[in-house]
Amino acid sequence: MPFSAELLASVRSGLRAVPPLHKAVRSIRDLADPDRRAMRRMLRRHAGHVLQPYPTTFEGRYPEVFTALSALLWDVPEPAILSFGCSDGSEVRSLRRWFPRARIIGLDPNPRMIREARAHLALNPDRGISYIEANSTDALGDMQFDAILAMAVFRHGRLETEAPDRCDEVLPFAQFDKEVTAMHRHLRPGGWLSVWNGHFRFRDTTIAPHYQARTLTFTREVPLTLLYGRDNRRIDDEPYAEVLFRKREVSAGQE
Repeated sequence: MPFSAELLASVRSGLRAVPPLHKAVRSIRDLADPDRRAMRRMLRRHAGHVLQPYPTTFEGRYPEVFTALSALLWDVPEPAILSFGCSDGSEVRSLRRWFPRARIIGLDPNPRMIREARAHLALNPDRGISYIEANSTDALGDMQFDAILAMAVFRHGRLETEAPDRCDEVLPFAQFDKEVTAMHRHLRPGGWLSVWNGHFRFRDTTIAPHYQARTLTFTREVPLTLLYGRDNRRIDDEPYAEVLFRKREVSAGQE
């Protein structure tokens, strides 16, 4: 006999009311699910440095962004592209369709996702694609890129479900600012940074003055609405659709 939605809700509520039992059930669930096990290992290994812990993704997720970016890089014969937060490599494989001659690197802190990405690459060899397991751009050394994408990275499921007045207990603005500043150092002058599907506005960052923003008119996606400002407070009633940012050309020593 199937359980009713009301009964299931009652059981969940009862578990939450007994913290030790709720914690035990959650631990058992995490141990039984390989994705959750990998996520827990990642959070332990990179404690305090993980942005979006959930690896949910799929191929062809941002066709309008990729199409716009390919037009902007039309004059770069073999662009170097970084997929920051690449998960299982779906974004990297999608980018390959738009950029057949690019050198593409996927970076992600989740060891299971990187193993899956590398396994797919082993079955479908591509000398222009590689993956790095890391929680920051520090692992890139002195690499420079023509485009860096951070899609669905600066967001968190808890913010989505609860929409709290402040985000600092879950994902503070300062962490977003720190990460995009680090990416800025790996982007060539004239290169493009794409930050989308997150909870923050690029215009609020420390490095924003170094960039020119481009707003896309989406047909498949809607502007972001759950946003938080520099003060970590929720911004209400202000849709946001700035997606692509061109790093200004500068002379050596100006930055």
